[in-house]
Amino acid sequence: MIKRMLLLVISMATISCSEKPKHRNITPLTNSKKKELIKEFRQMASYDQRYRTYISMGTTNQKLIDSVKSLPILQQINFENSHISEFSKAQKDSLWALQNEIDLDNTNKLFSIINKYGWVNKSALDSTVNPMIFLFHTPKSTIQKMQMLLFQEVQENRMDANKFATYVDNMRKKAFGKNQLYGTGDEYDSKTNSIVPPFVDNIDSTNYARIKIGLPKLKEGEYRTSK
Repeated sequence: MIKRMLLLVISMATISCSEKPKHRNITPLTNSKKKELIKEFRQMASYDQRYRTYISMGTTNQKLIDSVKSLPILQQINFENSHISEFSKAQKDSLWALQNEIDLDNTNKLFSIINKYGWVNKSALDSTVNPMIFLFHTPKSTIQKMQMLLFQEVQENRMDANKFATYVDNMRKKAFGKNQLYGTGDEYDSKTNSIVPPFVDNIDSTNYARIKIGLPKLKEGEYRTSK
């Protein structure tokens, strides 16, 4: 009896993993709609950084912000880690509350656009705005819903697998404090003040997940394991 139940569970898991998401009918993008989306993405991009830059830099001094942004990435990180914020905790919390509202609104707009037109990449719109910037600020409550939609976009060959994997890894690290699944992004090591390969839980699981979406296996030296 136990053996039969075990076989049933394994069988159900196999079916679930191999099941492809349902095909969605995508609305073609007309030239007029492309212009509308370019305008909307530009507006969303301006809102995306409205309060976030102030919070990360700890200042509203635009001249200082611009000078720091012109520095190499490690120097920018060092500035953010060492600069004493001009904001009190209450002020910072207030800024985050305002930014979180914007992020949720941007995410909902992006989800609706993708659901209707499919993943709209930068080149398709001939726009300077990359929709990926909005994904990286997905509120925690909507991450799962967005990832399910984007996984389907990868399966339908409308979204680049590496972009999807980068998004998943970013959210795992930032929102949930987990190691990366796909191992797409190098990480900052505060102990050595350097950029190092990403942590993954298990390289076999990582490579299985990568192959499943069409990415090559990671090679030795391209990842670290915490075990």
